[in-house]
Amino acid sequence: MRIGLITADFYPNVGGVAAHVVELGRALAKLGHSVDVITRPLGEQRQRTSELHGMSVHRPPVPKGKPLFTWLMRTWLKVFLQRESLDVLHIHGLRPLEATVGLDLPVIFTNHTSGFLKRIEKGPAARRKMTRRLAHIAHVLAPSDELVAATRAVDYPGPVDFIPNGVDATRFTPGPTGQRAVWKVAEDEVVVLLARRLVEKNGVVVFADAVTRLQNASRIVFAGDGAERPKVEQILRDGGCLDRCVFLGNVPNPDMPDIYRAANISVLPSFMEATSITGLESMACGLPLVGTRVGGIPTLIRHEETGLLVDSHDPAGLAQGLDRLIADRNLRVTMGQAARQRAVAHFAWEQIAAQTVEVYQRYVGDAGNQSCDQLRQAG
Repeated sequence: MRIGLITADFYPNVGGVAAHVVELGRALAKLGHSVDVITRPLGEQRQRTSELHGMSVHRPPVPKGKPLFTWLMRTWLKVFLQRESLDVLHIHGLRPLEATVGLDLPVIFTNHTSGFLKRIEKGPAARRKMTRRLAHIAHVLAPSDELVAATRAVDYPGPVDFIPNGVDATRFTPGPTGQRAVWKVAEDEVVVLLARRLVEKNGVVVFADAVTRLQNASRIVFAGDGAERPKVEQILRDGGCLDRCVFLGNVPNPDMPDIYRAANISVLPSFMEATSITGLESMACGLPLVGTRVGGIPTLIRHEETGLLVDSHDPAGLAQGLDRLIADRNLRVTMGQAARQRAVAHFAWEQIAAQTVEVYQRYVGDAGNQSCDQLRQAG
């Protein structure tokens, strides 16, 4: 098939949606499909067309903000589709939804983000607006049961399926690294890694509070940046912990395997989360996880087997879980090995791409056209 992936968030950005589209596109190309990514100029990536991991990447000169994004992207798409023939167009993230209305091909939508949950929490009017935004979508995919339920809650008439995020388990592997020497961390010290954007929904302030409550010595590494960093640093400073913390800022994804390999524990203190890509990458690198019971995190963590589940918004409970793993090397190693096995067996990107292709195939050809017609009539 010739598959179009459209997203406002892509390489070189860091974050879950950008990483998802890069890795899904790479895996689809490996399966033999032709993949066109349609995004926007980001960072130093300003070329109108380029190649990345077997994908053709198109960056029309559209701004991030609406309504100009919608109008210019829709205009560009119509010209592009007159020249090129795609079998299916797959939207990632909310921003491109309106730009894909009225196109003569099946449109799939992956509902990735907590932004969707925040919108529908605003009440009936917000839910009705979301229903209208999804009216042209043939099929919705979501990387957590929570997002599947949220999509159904807005009375979307079409099918909704759970397909988790994935991980490249050949690139994210356990192994040696020189990062601990760079951080001036001794080999016998336990490193707790928070590889998240420092934003509210990721629970980073609660994590900082938990660090101040730890009973066992450890070093804390933050791989990510964001608006909550000053608040996080202040909590750590007030708690007398800042001197044992390392802040790396935003780390490009190609550099992350070495970061995971230098850690002993990975933490997901989120308030909202899909099947966390950071969590999957940590697991593939052999790290046990301590994560909250929200969204897709329980899909990743088998409690007491691959890590520990704790309540969200609970710094004392989070500290207790971390302390248990910090103090018990054998438990860390056993859980880390189980986490690696689970990541390889259930979340490899090739498997996720194959599941996604099965959805595409429902809408390609005569059967697909009929399904789309039925959906429009139902709507």
